[in-house]
Order: sequence, then structure tokens, then C-alpha cells
Amino acid sequence: MSDVVRLARREELPAVAELTVRAYLAEGTLAGDDDYLATLADATARAETAELYVAEEAGRLVGTVTVCPPGSAYAEIAGPGELEFRMLAVDPRDWGQGHAVRLLDTVADLARTRGCRRVVASVVDANAVAHRLYERCGFRRRPDRDWTPVPGVRLDVVELDVDAGSA
Repeated sequence: MSDVVRLARREELPAVAELTVRAYLAEGTLAGDDDYLATLADATARAETAELYVAEEAGRLVGTVTVCPPGSAYAEIAGPGELEFRMLAVDPRDWGQGHAVRLLDTVADLARTRGCRRVVASVVDANAVAHRLYERCGFRRRPDRDWTPVPGVRLDVVELDVDAGSA
């Protein structure tokens, strides 16, 4: 695979927003009128207050992930020694080609470089595809950390010990 993972450029933010929304809608875990879609569509805010990475293949954006450093506006669950990511999305046309794994590897590498022990994320309990991806990449469930951001939505917490190997 010849894709590259790097920080998003300002001029790419509209495309990143569109890709993120399209991927989440295709997963089937959000409805078209879901309030969270506005958050997903605001790539500019993510790039300003967190770290927005993209996967690019042959000059085309194929995926994205938001890395949330401790104390950033997007960090929700990370504790000391943990690096959190959110909004992992791959263009539905490119599912199954390893882009999500490459993005997760990048997050794990960032955590190691920054001296973190773990990578953590929240995933909607009903998103079976994401749960399988994380399990395949070595993440384990942490039911004791699950939480409910809004009534009717349960988020499962997954974590990866970066000392134990890469995603």
C-alpha cells in the first residue's frame, strides 16, 4: 500500500469534513439528522484544537483520525499516560484496504513518541465493524470506563497498550 499518513492541510479541511460525515453515515450508526453530524462536519475546529491526520493514497484523501492531546477540547476519556483519538473514518469506497489500520498505527506511534502507555478511544456500542477492527488491532474493551454522553447513546471504551506492540 502506498498511502501516507500526515497532518491535514488547511485547504483539505472541507474534504476531510465531507469524508468523515460520509463514512459515519455509511456505517449506519448515525441518522442523517443526528446532532453529532455537525461535530463530525467541523474539521476546522478539530484542526484548530486537536491534531487532524489524514491518510492519502495516490494524491486522494482516503481516511482521517483526530488525535486529542491531553487537555485539548476533544479529549474526553484519556487519563494520565494515555493518548486519545476520535472520529476515525475511512472513505466507504476504500473500506477493507488497510487505511484504518495505518491510521491506528500512526496514533500508536504518536503515543509511544510522546511517552504514553496507552491509546484510548470511545466507540458506539452498536458499531460492530469498529469493534472488530479494534479487536483485530490489539485493543481491548474496558467496560468499567464505558459512558453515556447523551441519553440513549452508550460509548464503549477500548484501549491499546503501546508497550505491547503496535496497532
